[in-house]
Amino acid sequence: MTDKRTDIGLGIEEGLREALAWKRGEIALETRNVDPMPPARIKAIRKKVARSAAAFEKRFGIPASTVSNWEQGRRKPDPAARLLLSVIEINPEAVEQAARQQAAASV
Repeated sequence: MTDKRTDIGLGIEEGLREALAWKRGEIALETRNVDPMPPARIKAIRKKVARSAAAFEKRFGIPASTVSNWEQGRRKPDPAARLLLSVIEINPEAVEQAARQQAAASV
């Protein structure tokens, strides 16, 4: 081991001191909330694979009212719904097939 202090190490030390000061309430840090699935992206996904929220519901089994609430920003999809929307965005046919199989199995 060496006694040489690197720029990376000094930066880590500074960050830890800052985090401790924040935890003690001595300083305020800038925060930023990032919406991982903003309404505009949800709408773009829906428009890419279906003409309307009703058509989206028919294809994927997600209620049209739920999709509309997400698109209008009245509600936010939970992590599982965000994952499902991301998969729909990448491979809508796979989700449609799985939704059909699930519907057939529940009859």
